[in-house]
Amino acid sequence: MTKHNVRGLNVIESGEENKQAIIFVHAFPMCSRMWDKQVEALQDKYRVVVYDLRSFGYSELGDGHFTIDSHVSDLISIVDSLKLEKPVVCGLSMGGYITLRALELYQSKFKGAIVADSKAEGDNNPTKHARAEQMKMVKNGQREQFTDNFIKAALSETNFTEKPELVAFLKEMISWQKNEAITGALLTLAARTDTTDGLDRFDIRMLILAGKDDKLTPPEFSKIIYGKTRNSDLKLISNAGHLPNMENPEEFNAAILDFMKSYEKKQG
Repeated sequence: MTKHNVRGLNVIESGEENKQAIIFVHAFPMCSRMWDKQVEALQDKYRVVVYDLRSFGYSELGDGHFTIDSHVSDLISIVDSLKLEKPVVCGLSMGGYITLRALELYQSKFKGAIVADSKAEGDNNPTKHARAEQMKMVKNGQREQFTDNFIKAALSETNFTEKPELVAFLKEMISWQKNEAITGALLTLAARTDTTDGLDRFDIRMLILAGKDDKLTPPEFSKIIYGKTRNSDLKLISNAGHLPNMENPEEFNAAILDFMKSYEKKQG
């Protein structure tokens, strides 16, 4: 494992440099640690890169005001700085928004893309109002309630009840994040653009993943991305809500490995 600092971003690299690279973009309101199970499963076969989005984890806070485009700029800086040649990019939820926008702007930089539990549509008004309420909770010292509400909504009902160790880890990871990171990201999410119109211009191979029991971003949104992209596969992850990489890592990882192997065969 090698750590890098790229423009104030905490970047962690595992595996061998001469292997196909895959870079993971994490969800809100977490950090690169959400990808632990993926790093463990992939590092023997691939060059695996994870990083903390700006202001999250060990990355610099800056002024706390960012757009999806500025996060895309950070992603491209990592690709260039580490000399990642045509990596596969994998983003979940907020990471998926960043991935879709990165493909709109820099598709030629990537060999393939995996978009999990995300959507191309921008926020509607009720969602924007909900984000404003979440900001208010964080600013008013209600971080614990914010965290509890998020975890209960993110996990499937079964996993929330039957996986206390996962609930505890999520609580701990979210507690590491700065208030400014959370409130700033809520603004970023509310202000993001709609990428639906650009989906049919994506030429690279894509894998669209979604937890079958996702309440925050129901699988219907993943099906829209699948239906509008010309070279994509869709897989729904069983026994999982909004965080299938953590709720059912075995099935999530198997889907990624199958995608990577099939892609290599088609390219080779």
